[in-house]
Amino acid sequence: MHLLFALALAAQPYASQGFIQIPPEVKLGAMSAVEVARDGSIYVLHRGEPPLIKFDSQRKYLKGWGDGMFKVAHGLKADRAGNIWTTDNGNHVLRQFSSDGVLLKTLGEVGIAGPDEKHFRSPDDLVFSSKGDIYVADSGNGRIVHLDPTGKYLGQWGKKGKGEGEFATAHGLAIDRQNRVYVADRGNNRVQVFDSAGKFLAVWNGFGNPFGLLVLGKQLLVSEGDVNKIFHFGLASGKIEEQWGDSQMLQLPHLMSVDRRGNLYVAEVNGKRVQIFRRAK
Repeated sequence: MHLLFALALAAQPYASQGFIQIPPEVKLGAMSAVEVARDGSIYVLHRGEPPLIKFDSQRKYLKGWGDGMFKVAHGLKADRAGNIWTTDNGNHVLRQFSSDGVLLKTLGEVGIAGPDEKHFRSPDDLVFSSKGDIYVADSGNGRIVHLDPTGKYLGQWGKKGKGEGEFATAHGLAIDRQNRVYVADRGNNRVQVFDSAGKFLAVWNGFGNPFGLLVLGKQLLVSEGDVNKIFHFGLASGKIEEQWGDSQMLQLPHLMSVDRRGNLYVAEVNGKRVQIFRRAK
């Protein structure tokens, strides 16, 4: 049994490097997202207070902000300028902060949901194209909203359903160098792939229920929170190339990020933690 266990560990493509150390003054809630900015700063979004917390590139705690602002903290991304964008699923808005925590912009109307060009309904995640355009997983409306870098509405696609270009819950997003948009269609047990204009390209499944997505090299990583695994799809093939994790290693893996050294950061909802993994040799 010991030999089999050792062989199983050796077969894992990623090995844990530990956790981001959250200071005791932070009242931790469910861990939703983590983002490593271009300068190496690490941001964590959780459903406690303060909801947004910042660490330097050495994982030293710097500050937190946003007390009382969020209803359901969910998605987190840094843009090229180093500004921090969040989605608030419960308050139906996107917020843009400076890297020091100054609120710069709110898209949508706090507490007011809607299906039009100026509102969202339970937005879950966002990504940036190579031009800085913003794509939003507007889960409550079953659509992907396309915005310009300033937040101006450009278009949308999708509706609630099970067909191509339809979503049970547009939950997590990723984007590749060709600006293909990957949508974790949670509830329909699939990832859907679109071009930058919203044209349906493919559907990938065979793994269960997708939560978070991340393009890493030539692969798309999919976190599966129901079975506590990470699946790797080949971007070229759309097929599963690797899978790893279990309930001992991961506690509901959610949204993910990666640093310049290739370290993988995974926000774990039930674990109330961010775990760091390094590619095994």
